Amino acid sequence: MKTLQLSNGLEMDFYDISRKLAGDRWYVGVIVRIDIPLTDLLLKNEPLSGHSIEEIRKALGGSIRFQQKRDRHYIDEREKDALLQELMNSFIKSTLNYFSHPDFPGNYVLKELKACLKQQAWRQHDHRR
Repeated sequence: MKTLQLSNGLEMDFYDISRKLAGDRWYVGVIVRIDIPLTDLLLKNEPLSGHSIEEIRKALGGSIRFQQKRDRHYIDEREKDALLQELMNSFIKSTLNYFSHPDFPGNYVLKELKACLKQQAWRQHDHRR
């Protein structure tokens, strides 16, 4: 649907996932994605300074994706296009500053890294039983 260039170098992509439900009723939805490449420059950000580039890439791969969905159910067909635009615009209005911030990529990578390492620790713990 749309791609926004963020001031921190990332792109915010919007995808229409709407579909007809029954009669003139629609499921109206949008998925927002931000792909974060795990580049050497990004991985030198302050939040990630306690982790090696190799550790981060081994756990997460070459990139990670932030994804969020906004949706509504049983929308009149005459209102679906306007609602889709409204869902996208409200997401942009409420989150653009946050996702554009220079610290967002490093903070999000750190959050995902911690979750991945925690999950690996659980698996190892379960495996030892």
